[in-house]
Parts: sequence; C-alpha cells; structure tokens
Amino acid sequence: MHWTPTDPFRTSLTSCEALVPMQQHPHYAAACRALGTGVLSLALVDGGSKRATAQILIRRWPLFGRFSLLSRGPVWDPELDPFARRKALTDLVDALHKRFTGVMVTPELCDGADPLADAGLLEMVSPYHLAEIDLTVPEAARRAALDPKWRNRLNRAEALNLDTRVEPLPDDESHWLLHAEAAQARCRRYGRLPPRFSTAWARANSGAAKVFALYCNGKPAAGALILLHPPTASYHVGWTGPQGRAVSAHNLLLWQAGCWLAERGYRTLDLGNLDTESTPGLARFKLAAGGQPVRLGSTWMQAPGSAAVARAGRWLGSLPAGGAGRKVDSPDWVRAQAVRIPTRSP
Repeated sequence: MHWTPTDPFRTSLTSCEALVPMQQHPHYAAACRALGTGVLSLALVDGGSKRATAQILIRRWPLFGRFSLLSRGPVWDPELDPFARRKALTDLVDALHKRFTGVMVTPELCDGADPLADAGLLEMVSPYHLAEIDLTVPEAARRAALDPKWRNRLNRAEALNLDTRVEPLPDDESHWLLHAEAAQARCRRYGRLPPRFSTAWARANSGAAKVFALYCNGKPAAGALILLHPPTASYHVGWTGPQGRAVSAHNLLLWQAGCWLAERGYRTLDLGNLDTESTPGLARFKLAAGGQPVRLGSTWMQAPGSAAVARAGRWLGSLPAGGAGRKVDSPDWVRAQAVRIPTRSP
C-alpha cells in the first residue's frame, strides 16, 4: 500500500462516506482554498483499491517554515485492520515530514486507542471529546432522549409560536450573526475560527451554510450557523441575545436544525468540543440536547527536535508514556463531569 495524490473533490470513501468529519470533507478543502490555504489530498492505494483518504492543510508560519496539518484523518476503509491503519498513518507522517518542516496530526481513534500513541511524536494537545447527535434516530425517540429540563424549555419555546427562520448565510462578514458572535467571543474570551472562514464556506459551497434564526419584533434575537457537508453537518457558531435567552431560543433553534437536517437525509450533527473544564455549562447544554460524547485522539507533532523533547518529557514524567493501548477518557466519564453543572446555552 502507498499514499498517492488524489482528486480533492473525491476524497471520501464511498463505503464509509457517512463517517467523514468536516475537516476531511471536500467542502472544507474548498473553504480553505478560498482563504488561500494550501490543501493536499492523498489516497492510500492497495492495488486498484482505495483503502483510505487524507486531506491535509499546508500552512507557512513565520520563523518555523511550512507545516502540514492532518485533522481527524485519515478516513479509513472499515475493512482495513487496526495494525495496517497504524502503519499506514506512521508512514504518512514520515512522508510528510520529508516534505515539510513539521507535521501535526489529530487522528481518529483506532480500535479504541490513539494510533500514534507509541510513534515517538510530541503530544501537543491531550485527548478530548466532541458531542454528536445521531439524526438517523426517529424524531420521537430523539425527543424522548432529551434531558427533561432541556425538553421542558423546548416545549415552552414551541408553545410561544416564535418567529423562526432558516436563511442562507451571505458572503458578508458584517452579517448580524457573525458580528454578534464576534462580540460574544471577545467578551467571553474564547477562541474560534474567524468570521471570514464562515463566509468563505458560504462562497465556496453554495447553499451549504444555513442560519437558523429567531426574530423578535423583526429584529434578530438569536441565531445558529450550521455548516453542511453531506451527509453530515456541524454546528459552527451561535449567539443568543437577552430576548432570545428569555424564551430558551437556542433550545428551539438547535432542535429545529436537527429536524430540518434529518428530513433532508443528514446523518449526524456535530456540536463541537465538550470542554468540562473551561466551558462546563456549554458542555452540559450539548449533552442535554442529545449529544453523545465521541472520543478523539491527541494532537501530535513531528518537527526538528520534537522527538528528543518527547523522549525527555517521558523520562521526566511530564508527558504520558504512550502505548498503542492507551485509552482516552470514556464517554461515561465525560457525562459524569457535566452532570451537576448548570446548563448554559450559547
């Protein structure tokens, strides 16, 4: 098996298309290219068969040079065994390191374990979880699975017959939702992709950026931006003003977004990271909305000197020892961390 360049608009494996994360979808590549970021699309070929795909961003950082970034990939043929996946991923990292100053990888778990845990790379970010709603579950079952308090807020919001709308995001960074969310980010001091990424997505992928909005007296009171990358979708940014918060607007908008997506055949809705330390209330909100914790691996780096730093850190006990069998925290552990935390909507 070997890695070879492939068509950037045909990176998905047909047999496991529903499992392709946003960062490995052609829509993501198109948005990044619209921003001037280089994208390298590769396929793992075995004879005449495609066994995996990888979508890699190319970034140039001052003083450091060119880095390659592989996030939530590769996307594997489900028939490829864990040992072959680990070897193919290690080979890919080595090949990229020959072309670029450094390589950063956040892989999907392989058989419940991080496939790069014993590869001698430097761990930059520890394992984490994201929340994901399964939209293939019937609507009645999804509603029954909501946290009771979350569902009660939704019921009250629905009873008010509020003015909610589904609108395309225009190619305009001054759009009210992007403007309000940017002010919210400054106030709460959290990081996220800049508004120009959202407009680049809308510009590069026609109709694939939807705003689910609540209006009060004709003025925006809350909004959620959903990025579409069929057959899955991602909650990207959200904002709720005082009027929207008073009527549990985000409960209503998130529920309506899920129903809208399910009716159109979307299979999952990614709600983003579950951070029970920095934003515990938001993590609780996502879980109460029916989001299920999905485990991801660490973020690893290979660059000049990184291997020596990793070895020294392990010797000093400041970094994890690694090992292909090292597991990340279980979904039940994540739920336990959030169970007593007050819910906070965006």
